[in-house]
Amino acid sequence: MSKLAPRGVILVVHGLGDHLGRFEHLARTVNEAGWSLFAFDLPGHGDSPGKPGTIQSFDSVLEDICEVRRTVAEYCPGLPQVLLGHSMGGNFAANYALRMLTIDTDSPPLAGLALCAPMLMPPQLMPRPIIFAAWLTGRLFPWFRFDRKVDPDLLTQDADEADQIRRDPKTHGKISMYLATQLVSQGRWAIDHARDIRIPTLVMYGKEDSMIDRDACDHLAIRIGKPATMIRLPHTRHAIFHDVERDTAIEELTRWLDSVSAKN
Repeated sequence: MSKLAPRGVILVVHGLGDHLGRFEHLARTVNEAGWSLFAFDLPGHGDSPGKPGTIQSFDSVLEDICEVRRTVAEYCPGLPQVLLGHSMGGNFAANYALRMLTIDTDSPPLAGLALCAPMLMPPQLMPRPIIFAAWLTGRLFPWFRFDRKVDPDLLTQDADEADQIRRDPKTHGKISMYLATQLVSQGRWAIDHARDIRIPTLVMYGKEDSMIDRDACDHLAIRIGKPATMIRLPHTRHAIFHDVERDTAIEELTRWLDSVSAKN
């Protein structure tokens, strides 16, 4: 932990099947750069209650983010808050940023938004009619769950990191039909309304990421416009903070955080 007073607070929203414990290295590194980091387990993940891969509703997760932000503000009053979402968490973070003025009037303004390998759309292109059909299916069969069983080698090229994922009892690939289809429909909504995001926003992903639609990330950044900073890591897969370029990813993040801090 930096001996100086924190410059701000980063609140992490993790991805599908992930948990807060996997961000310890990131926390130590940003601490050295003068930032505090808070993370929490989403419902059905890590040590949080609930069936793995299920949520009560999409809005309930946004409400969880609201509650955590208020708690962080109580512990760190006056410090700027940056919301960082990885993968599925990037989808939730983007939608929270778009709706926070109506759903979270009690939290301080966000100082910045970091979307790291955000899962806005699946890697295969989905036309709008298919997105609607998927959304409807999720509404009709919300309880149905399936296991994606993601190969850790698709997440990282680092053999040690991949082995840790395989041996981690808290990671999983389960997802409900409701959550899967909500992520697609809400990701499309976030892209359509991205120009309404007016806070500094980092969009960062790896060029070797096969788990997301990278073009969707580009479109989001283009629509956000001037507040957006786009970083594409040439040799990185989906787990950008656990892959071979993780030091570069964290350096890019901390450099962007410096620019956010300078504006607050």
